[in-house]
Amino acid sequence: MRITSALVGFLLLSTACSGNTAGDSSDSNETVSAEVSSKMRTLTKQQASERADKHIHQAVSALPVEPSLRLHDDSATECQDPTDGGPRGRYEVGKTFWLDELSPERNTEFVDALYKHWSENGYSVLSDKRSSNDKYVWVENPNDSFRMSVQQSKNGDLSLTATSPCVWPEGAPPSEANQ
Repeated sequence: MRITSALVGFLLLSTACSGNTAGDSSDSNETVSAEVSSKMRTLTKQQASERADKHIHQAVSALPVEPSLRLHDDSATECQDPTDGGPRGRYEVGKTFWLDELSPERNTEFVDALYKHWSENGYSVLSDKRSSNDKYVWVENPNDSFRMSVQQSKNGDLSLTATSPCVWPEGAPPSEANQ
């Protein structure tokens, strides 16, 4: 008798904890969809471009000599394989500038200055190849997930890049952006 009572109690508890019945599953799905959508709001492509510029200018201000910036790339490419597990249809906004009027003989000093700036401002270092011939440092800002890099070309020129995380063109999934 005790086993039967325990089994009945277990079945009642299991049924109560399972939560959904066929009649109310749509309400639960709508709640989950609403939560996912509200978490999928991002910067717009324009805002991401402006933020990339801000990261670039903050980094350049840390250099001991002010270079002139020559735009090499200003693009937005669709996130084909989003690392955040989110949906497609979002874009990664990136800007790359050549740092002109800097003496290549001082590249170690310039790259070290950028590394120091990023380290002191909480960026996570993803790759540090300052000691290689083609100096390269890649970092990520933990506050907004923008990534930056400095790289020395074979000719000794330095480029500075800022790239956004995946963003919706209008800052929200298409169905929400049109509302």
